[in-house]
Amino acid sequence: MAYILLLSHADYLYALQEESLFVSGHTFMQETLLCRNGLWAWLGCFLTQFFYYPLLGSTIIIAMWLLSYYSLLWLMGWKGWHRIIAILPPCFLLWSLLCLGYWIYYIKSPGYAFIPTLVLLSVSLGSFLLDRLLLRLFKRVNWWQPYTVLIVLFVATRPQLRIYSLTLPDSRLYSELRMQRAIEDCRWQDVIDEHLKVKQPTNLMVLYKNISLMHSGRLKEIFKTNNCGVNPPSPVSIFPSDTLHLHISKLAATTAYYQYGQLNYAYRWAMENSVEYRPSVRNLKTMARCAILNQEFDLAEKYLLMLRNTMFHKPWADEQSRQMRSSTLIMQSADFQNIAPLFLDEGNTLDTDGGFPEQWILNHFSDLAHAANPKLEELIITTSLWTKDEYAFDIHFYKYVNAHPNDAIPLLYQEAAIMLCTKESSPIQLDNFPFDNFIADRYNNFVRDYNQLSEMNLSSDEMAGRLHAVYGDTYWWYYYFYTDFNIY
Repeated sequence: MAYILLLSHADYLYALQEESLFVSGHTFMQETLLCRNGLWAWLGCFLTQFFYYPLLGSTIIIAMWLLSYYSLLWLMGWKGWHRIIAILPPCFLLWSLLCLGYWIYYIKSPGYAFIPTLVLLSVSLGSFLLDRLLLRLFKRVNWWQPYTVLIVLFVATRPQLRIYSLTLPDSRLYSELRMQRAIEDCRWQDVIDEHLKVKQPTNLMVLYKNISLMHSGRLKEIFKTNNCGVNPPSPVSIFPSDTLHLHISKLAATTAYYQYGQLNYAYRWAMENSVEYRPSVRNLKTMARCAILNQEFDLAEKYLLMLRNTMFHKPWADEQSRQMRSSTLIMQSADFQNIAPLFLDEGNTLDTDGGFPEQWILNHFSDLAHAANPKLEELIITTSLWTKDEYAFDIHFYKYVNAHPNDAIPLLYQEAAIMLCTKESSPIQLDNFPFDNFIADRYNNFVRDYNQLSEMNLSSDEMAGRLHAVYGDTYWWYYYFYTDFNIY
């Protein structure tokens, strides 16, 4: 059962090791031993890295739980139904591991995933061995002696034991983790497919989906795939004062900024989160990538050297080093080809983002005045629609049609222009552009149906539900009915 539960959360276990770091050598060991929990933290980091292969990591932690279970049985001499008591602690630790959820981004203690298991194993096995030693020395054991030994060792190790939550996280966290891993591997269709499986995606899932549409050249489909994200519920801790307030700056700032070509911002958040919380494989990889594309090769080599001294990320570091020695290989890499059109046209600057990366990204691209390539051009226009920035869209729309006088106007741009031209402040004149009659007729039908439902005094949610079946893939439906765009 434990195997089934753990392996059904394989991407979650993989994320645990991505958010952790173990580097072989005396320096890392000395620095970790100085942290809270010391030896426990170092051992926890060492064991967490095996979740790179979820089956291997699961086998190790289950073996530790089994050893703890049998140690308690040997210590207490329990038989029959009393064995159930000995299996309760491992079951509790399995549950608490799966309940970490969004805490994996916020816990500052290194090795946190294995520390409770290490404590349990030390207490149970240590109590058994100490009890056997006392038996050899004194030949006689009182019935209460095993309990005393167990309690004393538990009290001694209690400061190292910390349980953060006993409530399973929002199921959409696992979708976010799968999407994030697919983005790292440039599996854009897998990201989109995962997004489509979720009825009500989070804002982060929408951001990931749009990154994938952008890099696969399909950003004009932004509203044909659900673009209405919500904020996930904040995880509740067993200690009310520890209840989390989720921020994309902690969850995905490095991924979002990097994929949008904002290298300095990605590097800044990777460094800041490493300092405030703890170093991680994911942050090291981000800083190495940013340094390589910024041509800061000495700095990149510093991070790659650390990754070479990990157990499972050495091949990735070696491949990056090989590319770094050749400008041709860098330019042929998937990373460069994906994001180069987004950062080569603009100065790679760094300013404050107020702790809201998504808002900064949307405002930045919506306000850009010039696009030097089709990918950036498409991003600028669709972002102005995503944020419902009518003024920005009007400007970008005129620039687009003037730059492409002989090309058909994309259907998404037509949908937005036909609707926004009815605004008094809009400069768009339909007579000046070759609009598709089908789009115009469909918009008229939308307006008719909208007015009919309004006359029925239906609530906005009821109107949205009825119109979604026919117009849910249009910009009009998004514009009128998605009003819960909260940045977190």
